[in-house]
Order: sequence, then C-alpha cells, then structure tokens
Amino acid sequence: MATFGFGTITSQGVGSNINIAGIVQELMQIERAPLNRLIEQRNSFDAKISALGSIKSSLSTLQSSLAGLTSGSSFLASSAESSDTTKVKATGTSGAVAGNYSIEVSQLAQSQKLVAAGQADTATAIGSGTLTIDLGTISGGTFDEPTGKYTGAGFTSNGSGPFDITIDSSNNTLAGIRDAINDADIGVKATIVNDGDAANPYRLVLSSENSGADQSVKISVSGDAALSDLLSHDPAGTQNLSETVTAQDANFSVDGIDITKSSNTVTDVIDGVTLNLAAATGGTPVNLSVSHDTDTAATAVEDFVKAYNDLMSEIKKQIDSGYESGEPGALASDSATRSILNYIRNELNTEPSGITGSYANLSSIGVSFQTDGTLALDKSKLTAAIEDDRTNVADLFSSTDGYATRIDTVVEELVKFNGTIDARTDAYRDRIDSIEDREASWEGRLERIEARLRAQFTNLDVLMSNMNTTSSYLSQQLSILNSQNSTNN
Repeated sequence: MATFGFGTITSQGVGSNINIAGIVQELMQIERAPLNRLIEQRNSFDAKISALGSIKSSLSTLQSSLAGLTSGSSFLASSAESSDTTKVKATGTSGAVAGNYSIEVSQLAQSQKLVAAGQADTATAIGSGTLTIDLGTISGGTFDEPTGKYTGAGFTSNGSGPFDITIDSSNNTLAGIRDAINDADIGVKATIVNDGDAANPYRLVLSSENSGADQSVKISVSGDAALSDLLSHDPAGTQNLSETVTAQDANFSVDGIDITKSSNTVTDVIDGVTLNLAAATGGTPVNLSVSHDTDTAATAVEDFVKAYNDLMSEIKKQIDSGYESGEPGALASDSATRSILNYIRNELNTEPSGITGSYANLSSIGVSFQTDGTLALDKSKLTAAIEDDRTNVADLFSSTDGYATRIDTVVEELVKFNGTIDARTDAYRDRIDSIEDREASWEGRLERIEARLRAQFTNLDVLMSNMNTTSSYLSQQLSILNSQNSTNN
C-alpha cells in the first residue's frame, strides 16, 4: 500500500516562526488513525491465513502418516535376509510367510546378443529392403563358440512376432538401420560398437530386450543383397550374425525343488518374497530367512502419534488466548479451529466396530491419551501386540470403521482443494481485498487533507508575516511621532 511522506514541508513559517511541518504531521497522525486500524485488521487476517496454512500443513503430515495404516500394508510387511547377497538378494513384501529356505542357483537368465560384420563407417548406404524379425527358442544342434554359429539347430517362434521393418533411402545406413530397429520397439535393441579395426571397425550389435531362452532372434531379409548379407540370420539356416551371448533361462532350486524362470528377478516362487538372482551358487546353498517386520508397523503407529501431537501443538499455539502466555495466537479462541481437534479426538475415543480379537482399542496396543491431550505410545506393548496378532492390530486401523480410515476421512474433508480450510482461507482473503479497497480510498483522502492543511497553514503564515511587518511599521511611525513631539516641546 502507499504511504504518506509527512513532513514534506521542512522549514519554519516565512515570518511567523510557525512549525508548519510539525503541526501538519501531528494533525495527519490523527487523521490517519482510521487507516491504521484498517492496516491492523488486514495484518490480522494475513496472520490468520498464515496460521491456517500451518495447520493445513500439519493435517497433511497427519494424513501422510495414515497411509500405511489405512491400507494395512505396514502390518503385513516382511523382511527377508540372505546369507550371501552377492549370489541371491531377497526383499520381503506384504503377505510373506515366515520361514527358512535353501536356494541354489545353477544358471542365470541371459538376453541374446548378436554381432554383425564390421563396416567402414556408419553413414554409407548399405541397401534397401524389409527386415522381418521374430523371437523364439533355439533347440537342438551344436553351437560353435569361436564363430558364434549353430549347426543342425531348430528355431520355434514364441508367438510375439514376426515384425517387419522397412529399410529405404531414409535409413539404409548402419546408423539408420540401428535407429529403425530401436524405433520399431519390438523387443530388440540395436547399438553400434567400434572395435578398433583399421578397415571396418563399426559393428551393429543386436540384443533381445528381455532375458530368457525364448528370446532368441531370427531375421529374414527381402531386398538388396548387401542388406541380406549383413543381417540375414536364421539359427536353423544361414547365419550372417555371430552370437556372443546365448539367450537362456535362470535355473535354480528352492528347498530341492527345481525351478526355471526367464528372468533373474523372481516374484512368484515364495509368497511375498522377491528374489534377485545375482550369481551361480557353485553347489553351496544360500540360506534365506523370511520373518514378519514388526518394526515397520510399530514405526507407522509411532509416526501417527507424533503427527497427531504436532497437530495438537500447532492448533493450541494458534488458538491460544494469550491469558497465560501473554502472546495470543492468530486464531485466538477461534472455536472453528478448536473443533478440528475435537473431530479427530472423537474418532480416537470411539472404538472401531466389528473387530475380533484381543485388541479392540488404542489403549490395548499401548496408545493412550495424556492429561494434556497428547497421545503417548508404549512401544514395547505395541510390538508385543503386533507379534501376537498383527492382523487384529491392522484391523484396528485399516478396517472400514478403523481409526485410520475414519481419521483419514475427517482430515481429507479439511485439507482437500476447496475443502473446509480452503473455504475459510478464501473468506479471509475476501476480507483483505475489501480492506485494501478501503485503504486505497483512505489514502487518497489523506493526501487531499494533507494538501489542504499545508495550504491553510502556509496562508496563515503569510498573513501573520504581513501582520508582523505592518506592526513593525506602525511601531516605527509612532516612535518617530513621539520623538518629534518631544523636540517641539
């Protein structure tokens, strides 16, 4: 908002010694009182908006702390520990069954890699035609590792293809063929490697995007002979590419049960456990221990208790009347804000319905109200309850009528876009807009008042100066007359 420059007149009166600047400034302070009250009101509403923002932030933190409680996932968490993470890594997820497992890995899954003959550069045209690429399984025959080629093998499509890729004048270079294959997004990736050869160093490398024995590549070429000579590749026939890595499945066993998977990341062998196979175990089993993760659940409840206490502290600070602290909050004695705590407390004081088991309320799992209204947590009691019956404890929070479910509903209504807090904030902003309009009107009025007072006192100063001059003249003339009379006598 604009401010006034009181004291723009800095001199005394012209001849009267009147302090025009000081008088106008003091009078304007009186005139400014209504504007000052408007500014105080605006600042008060600004503080209320800021206070509501802080409360909304605390409510959002509380809502975030409910995430793992409303879904129950915190209580279903499990941990999985491997005796050798360089060979087998494991992650426990919800629903895992506690137990011990022995894992042996004989072979990791791999993606096939094929390498084409070297080319002098990547920008020279090779030839045009159509590449037909299929993915499948190579069976039988023998593989010659030095040449990277099969003899007497068969090829069976996995049914995902075949896929046609057009090679024409726009993409018939080595770089163009690479880009065309990648752009087709058919499960085969192409790169170019410089092997350092003096004459033909640039080699196209094709890799099956997924691992597994059924991801081997077959390429048929129709078109120019040069293109065919470079890329035609049939594991059961002519092979113009060399295989440097063979497509294969992962072979491993769990507790003596042989298992084959196309990926080294396995999610469907042990319930609730993800296995990541990293290396062959070489005949030495890796021991895997799966257990329920009570720490995750206990921490989730602990975070909720802290978030609730922080919210309560924030609301109390903002609605404090200042009677004891001497510093009233921005929302001092505001009943609507106080009701936020009451809503949440009511949910915490109401036992969920339909709960079966030994744990039917918060106090039974170690969460209780203190005399100051905060929540206290007995973590050892909570941990014992989770270990005893984590499903029962989870239901306390995550069931349809559970604590977390009900509180989340209350908080969502408060913090959602255009919800309760947004509505109150908008109302305060409307009040501020109205006040700012009135301030602008008052500022214009005060400018006119100051100009009028300045003119009036300046005119008074000139008048008094003239009167002083006249008085001096008359005094001088009377003095002359008196002198003349004395001489004549």
